[in-house]
Amino acid sequence: MPYNDRPQVGFSPVVKWGVVLVAAGAIGAIGYYLTRDTNHAPHLPELSTPVATQPAVTSEAAGDKQVYEDPAPTPAPQPLPDLDQSDATVLDALRDLNVNGLVEMIIPQEILRKFVRGVNVLAEGKVITEYRPVASPQGAFVADSFNVKVSGGELGEQQDVEQFRVSPKNYLRYTLFVQVVSALDSDTAVGLYKHYYPLLNRAHQELGMSKNNFHSVLIRAIDKVLAAPDANGDMILIHPKVYFEFADPALEKLPDTQKLLLRMGPDNAAKIKASLKNARVKLLQK
Repeated sequence: MPYNDRPQVGFSPVVKWGVVLVAAGAIGAIGYYLTRDTNHAPHLPELSTPVATQPAVTSEAAGDKQVYEDPAPTPAPQPLPDLDQSDATVLDALRDLNVNGLVEMIIPQEILRKFVRGVNVLAEGKVITEYRPVASPQGAFVADSFNVKVSGGELGEQQDVEQFRVSPKNYLRYTLFVQVVSALDSDTAVGLYKHYYPLLNRAHQELGMSKNNFHSVLIRAIDKVLAAPDANGDMILIHPKVYFEFADPALEKLPDTQKLLLRMGPDNAAKIKASLKNARVKLLQK
């Protein structure tokens, strides 16, 4: 069922989002499902702390052309199930990771196919509006309003102008997700990913969204998230009509997945990036 994950304003500001685990376990990354509103607002004074844009973490950032070899297969203690019959086995494997909240986040139908689709979309920095792999959290996006003094009018008198910023209360909406990702043991999770890789790559081939193998797409998805700038201080927002946007044009032009990473708050984003950096190293080890 399509849904929005763009911060909205109004009496019923429902913000729905989803999270893509960028690997079956400690490859946890995020895919945030946003919808775009192309209407522009009048310029408001920007009070946000400057955000330094970080260089891309791999050489393929400009063209996304880097191809990585499939991971080395791991000895399977038992035959892999058929892709169409894999949900129960995958859920059992995720339970064995013994991470509180992980299994409860997963939508238990077509787990591998949904995961593969989410990773492909995330690798493009785009959005996903349906067929999501995990359940949405409760609650709506939270923004705080405040007034700033600006000079205006013929006499140059001071006027109050209302502005908005991402509320620290909004960061709490991501607490469970961050706890799950941080608690994953990367060695165990990457081993699980390699075990199920033949099924993941088969689902990827069915999808036909990329000519590269799934492993290359997964690494690109991780790199897309890691390329998000770090942000500290207030994240100033405007709302032209229904949806909030970043007042800083440089932030508003970021891929949707990176913008929602910023909305998670600096501490949460740092924990997610640390987990992803560790997972990326393990994924590329022979």
